[in-house]
Formats: sequence, C-alpha cells, structure tokens
Amino acid sequence: MGLDEPLERGDATSMDGVLITGQTGFIAGTHVVSNLGWQTVEKLHVGDKVLSFDNGMQPIADIQHDIRHVPARLHHTDQCPVLIPEGALRNRRPLWLMPDQGIVVESDIVMDDMGDPFAVVPAKALLGHRGITLAPLGEQINVTTLAFRNDEAIYVEGGLLAHCPTPRSLLDGVRSSDPEYRVLNLRAAKFLVSCHMDDAEPAGLTYHPEEIFAVLKSRERPGTMV
Repeated sequence: MGLDEPLERGDATSMDGVLITGQTGFIAGTHVVSNLGWQTVEKLHVGDKVLSFDNGMQPIADIQHDIRHVPARLHHTDQCPVLIPEGALRNRRPLWLMPDQGIVVESDIVMDDMGDPFAVVPAKALLGHRGITLAPLGEQINVTTLAFRNDEAIYVEGGLLAHCPTPRSLLDGVRSSDPEYRVLNLRAAKFLVSCHMDDAEPAGLTYHPEEIFAVLKSRERPGTMV
C-alpha cells in the first residue's frame, strides 16, 4: 500500500468531510473526563463540560440518546459492538465501542502538509489486535452521542481519544467549516492500526491516564510520538 492510500476516505458516509453514521456513539457505561470527573456518558447533560484534546474543557452542545437494535443474527457481523479488553489500550476496564466510532490515531504515516500527524480510524479497524474482538451486548444497546460546537476528540476510559464530529443535523446547521481530523476509510485504517499494534506499546493509539489532565494547562496537542 502506498503512502497516499491511507489518506483516502471511502467507507464512511460523510457530509462535507464530517462523519455521519448510525454505528457511532458511546455505549452506556463508557466513562469520559468531564467537569464532574470521570463520568458515564448517559449521566451527562447539555452544558456539562468534557475535556477535549485540542480545546480544554468544552460544553456539550447537544446529546442524543438512542436504543440501537442488533438482532442475534448480526452478533458476529460489523453491526456488533467492538470489545477492547481491560488494559489492551490502557483502558481501566473493558470498553465496548460502536463499530464505526472514530478513534484518533497519531502517526507520522498520516503527516499532512501542515505537519498534523492525527487521523481518525473506526473502532472495527482494531479487530484482531491485543484481544480486541466483536462482543454482543444483547439485542438492544443504549447509545449516547455527544456533539460540540466544533469537531472534537475526547478522552474515554483512561487513554483513548474518541472522535466527536459536528453533524449538521445535530446543531441546526452550525458546524466547523474545516473538520479538525481526517477520517480514514476502513482499508487505510486497518493498515495504519497494524503499524502501531505490532509495537510493544501502541503509543500512537493511546495516552497515559496520568497525562490527561495536563491538557488543561495547555492548548497544544501533547502528542505521543517521539
């Protein structure tokens, strides 16, 4: 695969570069860093602040609570949630993600003309690495989608950065004119993940939990690449 190929976007549906898909969002029980400390997503409200990678504490502009249906016949397809076992990516407890939920990856492979090494891969691109697998949670899943005034990445369960795009439909047409992150298609995402998962410590995919709150003291992306 050439270096240009990981920059393609093809498998995710988009609106002017913003990810719009029915398989994103956070499953009930997922913890994020908020002004209330580590808080489960289903307990958050519009106006609560969540720690973002780029912009410190940001108020939630909109929340959607949905029940997603995953019939038993789909329990081993890409409609099924992705399970990241405890500790696989510095997560403090087992973490389930919707298959298309974006995870921010830092890699020199995706360095753009502006020197930005960050891109977004879907959770299903992680399958097969470090025990990450499909794991049904029953036929009904409670999912919370968070939206902010701009494209943000927020911290979940210890060290992962989850992508929260700003869909036009959630915010009455108000969204960032230039999304902060490139969303890779599935083939490119799998290639990028494989480049980091083979390492003893996949630094491009996760952050040390003790470093998270240092973001509050700086507007600059901390980065993990050396």
